[in-house]
Amino acid sequence: MKQALLGGLLLVLATDASAHRLDEYLQATRIAVATNRIDLSFDLTPGVAVADQLLDAIDQNRDGQISMKESTKYAQRFLKDIQLGLDQKHLELNLAEVSFPSLSEVRGGLGVIQIKAAALVGPLVVGSHVLTLTNTHQPTISVYQVNALRPKDATIAISKQTRDEPQQHYRLDFTVSRSSP
Repeated sequence: MKQALLGGLLLVLATDASAHRLDEYLQATRIAVATNRIDLSFDLTPGVAVADQLLDAIDQNRDGQISMKESTKYAQRFLKDIQLGLDQKHLELNLAEVSFPSLSEVRGGLGVIQIKAAALVGPLVVGSHVLTLTNTHQPTISVYQVNALRPKDATIAISKQTRDEPQQHYRLDFTVSRSSP
């Protein structure tokens, strides 16, 4: 009986630990490196306790709806808080796409704001490279996650990913090799 009770308690605690926290703004970033561009995909999930604060900043005309103009403006503001660099040179991020969930989904803690952006880097030279990313968007209410995707191009190999504890500062070491004949 004690073992069953203990097992049930552990299951409940494990489930709570893996769930999205209600009082934070989860910002998950995925990075895809190619020889001519860096693609970034952001999934932004406001918890219930911070959703209204965030929506007040986005719904500028206070009509209770997020228009395409408002979602684009928010995405552009978000990207200004992202610093991306390659080999110690600043990269300009260009907004590619934005998708905004319904207000009820956001207020319920289930809505995911999706932003896609890209930085053109030209053809990368053969050798080692360092990509850096710093996210300073809404730091008082946010938690961050950053990960590189496996490159589609076989000439690119990821060597190392380094993050600070809150994952606001990220470094990706990778190499570009010669393409096989």
